[in-house]
Amino acid sequence: MDILIVISILIWLALAGFIWVLIIRKKSDFKRSLNMTFLRVLIPKKESDLDEKKETIHDFKWQISLMEQLLASLKALQSSWWKTKLFWQDYLSFEYLAAEKEIHFYMVVPKKVKNLVEKQVTSYYPDAIVDEVQEYNVFKDKKIIKAAELKLKKEYYLPIKTYQKLESDPINNITNAFSKLWQNETSVVQILLKPIEDKWQEKVNKVQKDLKKAFKWFSLNPLRWLTWLIDLFSIKDEKNKGWEKKEDEQEKEQLMKEKGKKTWYEVVIRVLATWDDAFVVEAQLKNMITAFSQFSSPGFNAIVKNKKKPEATVIHDFIFRYFKPVFYQSKRMILNSEEISSIFHFPHSKYNKTPEIKWQTYKLVKAPVWLAQEWITIGFNYFRWVKTEIKLANEDRFRHFYIIWQTGTGKSSLFQSMARQDLKSGKWLAIMDPHGDLANAIMPYIPRDRADDVIYFNPSDLSRPMWLNLLEANSEDEKQTVAQDSMNIMLKLFWNEIFWPRIQDYFRNWVLTLMDYPGWGALTDLIRLFTDDDFQKERVNTIKNPIVKWWWNYTFAKMWEREKWEMIPFWAAKFWGFVTNTMMRNIIWQVKSSFDVYDAMQTSKILLINLSKWVLWDVNANLLWLILVSKIQIAAMRRQLIEDQKERKDFFLYIDEFQNFITDSMESILSEARKYRLWMIMAHQYTGQLTKSDALTKSNTNLKDAIFWNVWSMFSFKIWPEDAEILSKQFAPQFSDQDLINLDKFKWVAKISNEWVSTNAFSMNILNPYIESDRAYFWTPDHNLAKAYKELSRLKYWREREFVEKEIIFRIWWN
Repeated sequence: MDILIVISILIWLALAGFIWVLIIRKKSDFKRSLNMTFLRVLIPKKESDLDEKKETIHDFKWQISLMEQLLASLKALQSSWWKTKLFWQDYLSFEYLAAEKEIHFYMVVPKKVKNLVEKQVTSYYPDAIVDEVQEYNVFKDKKIIKAAELKLKKEYYLPIKTYQKLESDPINNITNAFSKLWQNETSVVQILLKPIEDKWQEKVNKVQKDLKKAFKWFSLNPLRWLTWLIDLFSIKDEKNKGWEKKEDEQEKEQLMKEKGKKTWYEVVIRVLATWDDAFVVEAQLKNMITAFSQFSSPGFNAIVKNKKKPEATVIHDFIFRYFKPVFYQSKRMILNSEEISSIFHFPHSKYNKTPEIKWQTYKLVKAPVWLAQEWITIGFNYFRWVKTEIKLANEDRFRHFYIIWQTGTGKSSLFQSMARQDLKSGKWLAIMDPHGDLANAIMPYIPRDRADDVIYFNPSDLSRPMWLNLLEANSEDEKQTVAQDSMNIMLKLFWNEIFWPRIQDYFRNWVLTLMDYPGWGALTDLIRLFTDDDFQKERVNTIKNPIVKWWWNYTFAKMWEREKWEMIPFWAAKFWGFVTNTMMRNIIWQVKSSFDVYDAMQTSKILLINLSKWVLWDVNANLLWLILVSKIQIAAMRRQLIEDQKERKDFFLYIDEFQNFITDSMESILSEARKYRLWMIMAHQYTGQLTKSDALTKSNTNLKDAIFWNVWSMFSFKIWPEDAEILSKQFAPQFSDQDLINLDKFKWVAKISNEWVSTNAFSMNILNPYIESDRAYFWTPDHNLAKAYKELSRLKYWREREFVEKEIIFRIWWN
């Protein structure tokens, strides 16, 4: 009785232990599925004459054998025996993804072995790019989903046909199955691989011995003698069949022997297709399954559809990449490295001509080893399996940044990542945003303790306008600078249509006249200066500059009335639009600005300027842009009055689409601002924006030269061929114009200032929030704080529209 009780207890304990292990395995499977990293592998498309000269002559079998070697090296991922039994074995997934008419090659691996896998891949494919990317979603906006799991038709120890017995690269049939997909149709082949113990190969050896024993000619078994006698007296055809059967068995034995020599993996293959049309999806699924028929070996093995596996289960396991155990060992799909390499390997442009294959089109160049180790991180250099963090020292930033880019290639991400780091480290900065998105994206990342530092300039907020007066100066020298900048602004806005040399002379003297008046003046007062005699007389009487006073008393006084009333009203008609526009009038008709740019640069302010051209219209936005750029330049130059350079606080200026508001003053900023601790990061889309004629001024032409002479840190995202021809000279000899044209999204070419020396060019990736190792540079935004910052700035620097308009009316009538 006691024995029965003990046995019962042991049985229950064993059952409980078994259930406990199953629970642990299930939790481990789920946890493992959430801790996988997606690696997209891109292989260079070697089609140039230079590539052909470098290419060693090999056939496709040699290329595929590289994958065999890679699989053999990945065998090292196998866990210890007890971990395998308790938690299951970690596994990999090799995947073909056909989406948006492109075929991608993926490796999905556990995060903990990502670096090892990258290193192994680049060891066998030195030119490959292994990118960590976000998990792809094949189900988004898809109505129909079809999936199937494949299996071996016979026992696992019987081999399939491999590339060694094929006349062409076998993945061509698979990629061709993807080649005629519709625009939003998606197909995936998922191949899960799990290293297994060597005991499976021992079982194959046992099968080989049994097979060999079964066909030995000599045996003491009388039945074997009887069989031999029957065969002896059989007709000739039957004898031939017997010999053929023996030869087939010998070939089978040899192939089994060859299979046993290679590295083995347990494999699960799933295929999935999605789209909106059930008939098309079903046909695509059949095409993918049919592509595996090439691996069928008559009399041996084949890869076929597992009809017993419910489709819903297949889709569920596909999503989580579950490696479901098969309890009947003979039903498991176990393939060696040669068989797996036949099913999946990376392409080569010489042997894989499917046009939809996504190739590596850009070049990787290693970063210099002696770069800065502190301050701001601007991205990462990937070369082979080494990921190098690229930092820029604070002093090197004052050689300025220049960025050229095409829309959607990653410029905004670069701006944001750098600005976030500056805000977190307490830097003082200004962001000039012609679209509005950048300023709003940065606002939620401003630290709470810097709430009082925020100045948010948004002219589109009509209820509380902010004032901005260009004609402000603290000294006689500044008045001359403001007058020149004002004229440059008019040239930029109106060109020679109205601003010929005679008008320039008038305009300069008008501006200097207004600034000499004790209460100053605004740009909008210019029209009244030559249309209101009383207003003009009062201003002329306060002129301090003798040359300007002489101009009024002699040049202007002796001007023919016809010249006055033909030339001046024509110019006034152009400028009058700023006066009649309510928004612009409330901003630029004030004699004192709402904030002092010089004070912002000296007292740790965060100046966010939102001048969306879509809201303000181009001409209004451009005028405000140009005024702000001028005020920043004047504020920087004013720092020359601070003799102790340590008191000149570092200020960082981010300017997007800077070609819209460049004048001659920009050239002086680039060459002189470093002395006054003003750093600029400038971005635009194409070089033509810098070289087109600016009529009476050569601003744009000069600016292009000023950039290439004064900017030491240059960055190029994907650009147009015309620009690549110009910029390639800056990045030579490491990169050609074709390299710049072929850059992928979020990839860029850079040369940076490092210890006052401009480095050689190298390749870079921007910080990516979808890559786990990059997430340290991305913290959680607080959108509620952003709203509070905006409201606080409105209350501090803006005034109610009603009071502003009353003051403007008072000024008009009082004068």
